[in-house]
Amino acid sequence: MSAARPLRVRWLAWGDETGGVATALLSNAALLRQRGHAVGLLHFEDGALSAEAARRGLATERIAHDAGSHAHYLAPGFSPRGVLRRLAVMRRLRPALRQALSAAPPDLLCTPWPDWLPLLGAVGREQGVGVVLEMPNTPSRYPLDLNQRAYAWAVRRWRVLLLANSDYSARHLARVPGVQVLPPGLDASRFDPGRVRPLSRAELGVPEDAILLGLIARLDPSKGADLLLRALADLPAEAGRPPLHLLLVGGPLDSDYAQALRAQVESLGLCGRVHWTGPVPDPERYWPACDLAVNARRDAEPFGLSIIEAMLMAKPVLAHALGAPADTVREGGTGWLYHRPEAEALGAALQRALAARAQWPAMGAQARAETLAEYAADAVAERYEQLLRRHALAGSEA
Repeated sequence: MSAARPLRVRWLAWGDETGGVATALLSNAALLRQRGHAVGLLHFEDGALSAEAARRGLATERIAHDAGSHAHYLAPGFSPRGVLRRLAVMRRLRPALRQALSAAPPDLLCTPWPDWLPLLGAVGREQGVGVVLEMPNTPSRYPLDLNQRAYAWAVRRWRVLLLANSDYSARHLARVPGVQVLPPGLDASRFDPGRVRPLSRAELGVPEDAILLGLIARLDPSKGADLLLRALADLPAEAGRPPLHLLLVGGPLDSDYAQALRAQVESLGLCGRVHWTGPVPDPERYWPACDLAVNARRDAEPFGLSIIEAMLMAKPVLAHALGAPADTVREGGTGWLYHRPEAEALGAALQRALAARAQWPAMGAQARAETLAEYAADAVAERYEQLLRRHALAGSEA
């Protein structure tokens, strides 16, 4: 394959993905598209991701199949029965994927889903297509590192390039050969305080004199919104300090967890101080109204796109230190870290942050500067392109 020829790259996803997985996939596709490569999305269902990909002008193709829905694939969870069900679904998806690729096989087929490696690996080997796993989450610790051993076996058996989204994730893949660290590259022109058309506090129902905390995340127990509510309610009063309000940007708003959060707001006496938006396609428009960004995830954050987006928008960040935030947020420099997923620890960090309110503008400016250097698209795109081209070239010469 000529080193100068544009790459033909396709992503394979269900099509209904949201949140960080969808954002990272679309960001990576945009990076390659802007550099002249032919990119597109193959998907098994119509949903939020496939709709947004089409809106952005990506070539999209739904693959017809008879293997059931995404929900069917996930049920009944991570049990032996669930694993067997997913293996059966992948076997049924294989002919559909093979047919979709047969007319014009791409150079590379990328996916965010590790459990699809048997599907992509087998079909990719048949058709000479390189496989790229853009790992969206940090692997869990299995007994005897069984999942790491499985990844290592897949990488060796099939031609797989594994991209970890952070140093933290890569450290949890130590047994896997050839792991590369590549964070998602974000569009710095989109997350630019000087270019964004912001939503006003009046539009959000937030008083102009309030201190507004922003939590932009899916409403899911793992994201820790309930911990932040308790920390907010327990915060000691301080004479002369403006009232603290919280903006929750994300959904779904009709889930059991969202209803539990609403009940918690009422029981803690926070009514009128918590503002809900539901899912939004343009989180950059909400950050200007906020004073401080919060990431309250309970478990290890594999990368934390919302953290990087907030920092690009010149906001200091308060985050749980477990995972990548320990590397991306500098205590007292670009934000504050707490070390236990508990309301008390979060509240103590919030008090430290409030004590340094006068420094927030300078810290936000520093956060943007550091993030531009490390994570903006221009800083990531060239290395990403080189890794993919090397992987495609190695396959063509095999």
